[in-house]
Amino acid sequence: MITLVSFLLAACSHVPIATMVKLRNFDLLKTDPGGLRIAVRYPDDIRIPEGGARMHLAVKAKSDGSMLLEERVEFEEIASRADKAELSAELKAGTRISIFRIPERNTPFFKGFQKYMRDKSEAERDALEGTMSISVSACLTSGTVPDKVLVSTFLKSSELGSFVPLLRDVDLAEVISDGTGPEQPDLQPCKPERTRTEVN
Repeated sequence: MITLVSFLLAACSHVPIATMVKLRNFDLLKTDPGGLRIAVRYPDDIRIPEGGARMHLAVKAKSDGSMLLEERVEFEEIASRADKAELSAELKAGTRISIFRIPERNTPFFKGFQKYMRDKSEAERDALEGTMSISVSACLTSGTVPDKVLVSTFLKSSELGSFVPLLRDVDLAEVISDGTGPEQPDLQPCKPERTRTEVN
């Protein structure tokens, strides 16, 4: 499997300006992990398998780039009628939208990260660089990889109140490029899917 979308909050060059304004209300250190939602719009002949969505939290020292704290938190996909209705206008022909949340079993990791940062003084935090990124693995349901794999991502939290777009129709080849040029995504055939968690 390959990484479908990475660095949702770090890829600022792709984030709409209106979203950047709204994100001022989003505080990673105070947000309720139970209210966090990530949504991904992607081609209909691609699937995100169970366990394919993960959050990566990292804290590095600005002085030398040394890693001080690193957590990887697995998301779970949900079939939320309310969230899907909210994103209905974003659904395009030939695409599907998957919505993810942090499962309860993984909230302690996220809260531990929040506490680690909150317990530091302002001067200590200024010397650190913290990032939150999301990676989503994908597989292929058809026999041919599309010429372009366009993906869009959305974030929702208790502060934001609704989904805001982070990336819009970014080509997967651009996301996974190492800087030398576009790379053809190496999508593998999907395995049988399990039933998703449904919430209202």
